[in-house]
Amino acid sequence: MHGHCENTKGPEPRDGAEWAAMQVYAISDVHADFRDNLWQLEQLPRHSYGADALIVAGDVSHEPEVLRRTLHIFLERFRDVFFVPGNHELWIREGQHASSVEKFQEILRLCESLGVHTEPEVIGSGEGRVCVVPLFSWYTRPGEGSDSLYRERPIQEPAESVWADDYLVKWPKTAGFRAVQYFLDLNAERVSAEYPVGNRISFSHFLPRQDLMFAAPGELRYAAPDPGRAFFNFSAVAGSTRIDEQVRQLGSRVHVYGHQHRNRRRLYDGVWYVSNCLGYPEERRGRVIQDPGEILQSVWG
Repeated sequence: MHGHCENTKGPEPRDGAEWAAMQVYAISDVHADFRDNLWQLEQLPRHSYGADALIVAGDVSHEPEVLRRTLHIFLERFRDVFFVPGNHELWIREGQHASSVEKFQEILRLCESLGVHTEPEVIGSGEGRVCVVPLFSWYTRPGEGSDSLYRERPIQEPAESVWADDYLVKWPKTAGFRAVQYFLDLNAERVSAEYPVGNRISFSHFLPRQDLMFAAPGELRYAAPDPGRAFFNFSAVAGSTRIDEQVRQLGSRVHVYGHQHRNRRRLYDGVWYVSNCLGYPEERRGRVIQDPGEILQSVWG
């Protein structure tokens, strides 16, 4: 790969003459394990995005081969593809990896071998140049720290509520290991780097702010397709305010996120926060996620 952030000067931009009318698109939570989702991605036109970039904000698949195939679909259509793993990517089945950190590092190596960016990259030309900065992330659960996005709900969660990460994510048994801190530390150099352009787009899988979880005045509210899910308090596993601290330190103009399966576009204190999730087929059928004619959201250009 080229243009990595290997020092505090940040990546070098490429030849701007190649970049005419570039746009940056975003998508997350594509869950390509579902046949209908993979089919929708395969229907993206092959010749419409040749000068463009795509941000994929996590949750493609827990299966490495499905992840590889999906990233290849994007690479066939976009000039640049950016990716950060979500929680599904770090699921471990059948003892394939010693820990989810080991699997995370393997995913980064896969991305590098394919030419998918997991490090900052300057793209575009002229005033449209922008530095896209991937931010690795995790969530802080209630009681784990003041950065948790948790908010109590009046409805008690049923005892049978299950969060798959509790069983499928395996962290190292190192004393004091905290996933949130591990990923924040990986971002530290890239959010403090001096980049050659002022425009920055950052993205993470997990939410950086509590207010992003809730419908704003005038937004449609959707019920969960499975009534059992309505009892699960998503805020317990939503994200961390420390992600937003890094967004602000970086000076992002746009921050893309995913995870909640709600599509939103909000402006807070000079930063646009954009979520554009494909989600599960049942969510689109139940209108939990709107099923747009175009599944990509333009965030720049």
